[in-house]
Amino acid sequence: MRTIKIKRRINSSLLKIKELELFKGKSVELKITVKELKDDLSKNKILTVAGIFSKYADTNLRIKEKNAWELAVSEKHENYRR
Repeated sequence: MRTIKIKRRINSSLLKIKELELFKGKSVELKITVKELKDDLSKNKILTVAGIFSKYADTNLRIKEKNAWELAVSEKHENYRR
């Protein structure tokens, strides 16, 4: 017997549970216990800092950014000969 615990917000009466893939083609008995949770799931949202430094961005450097890797490698290995 195996216990699978899943917490997610229900938006539809149709549930897709990927954890049950292991049991495809087998006879199983499922027991579903429903316990309504408070908004604990919303507390787990990931906060990102995307765009926080946009005020420091220099738009003129975006053009150079395209070739930055090539320039850095060629400058570093400029005198290298085999």
